[in-house]
Amino acid sequence: MSFSFLKLFQPKDKIFQNLFEQTADISVAISEIFLEAMKATDSRRLELLAKTGHLEHQADEVAHNLYVELSKNFITPFDREDIHELAAAMDDVVDYIDEVGNKMKNYEFTEFNEYVLKIAELNNDSVKELKNAIAGLRNMSNLDKVTEACLKIHGYESKVDLLYNQAMGELIRNNKDNPVKIIVMKDLYEELELVSDKCQDASNVIESIVIKYS
Repeated sequence: MSFSFLKLFQPKDKIFQNLFEQTADISVAISEIFLEAMKATDSRRLELLAKTGHLEHQADEVAHNLYVELSKNFITPFDREDIHELAAAMDDVVDYIDEVGNKMKNYEFTEFNEYVLKIAELNNDSVKELKNAIAGLRNMSNLDKVTEACLKIHGYESKVDLLYNQAMGELIRNNKDNPVKIIVMKDLYEELELVSDKCQDASNVIESIVIKYS
């Protein structure tokens, strides 16, 4: 079968890549806002966290559009299963950042210790590298860049795990007589840690794509 004939069945534009890049842009935007909120005063923090819901809705719309395109296109740039898994993982990143922000508002959270800030910073670094990895998939022309970004994400996830364990140990040691605080803080630490896990999930799908097509 000739290359020119195959081209007839290929999408006429890079719709999947464009949609993934849109989601990556939204991920970075919501992560930056969340990190800024962690460093802000109480009134400014609530103002910033109020913006995350709008971005979460945008990400949902992009994910929906991606699933629609997946159902319409006979030929896809890589496996349909990989496209679906990557779309879900990218959407989860945005969802969990928005969710932890919502919980902070509902809990009227004010204890922004070094663990919360550092995990938020590492998550922000992971989201930025996820954007770099997604960009590297365009034309599959810079797979070394993709692999490097994914390795960085794994490294950030390991650091977040370590900080999470340290934070939980300190929380329990220092608050044995305050079970409510333990419950609230544990919930928030877990949500922050899940953002890191979701970034790694997305990077795992991307690495699988690279292995299949390199």
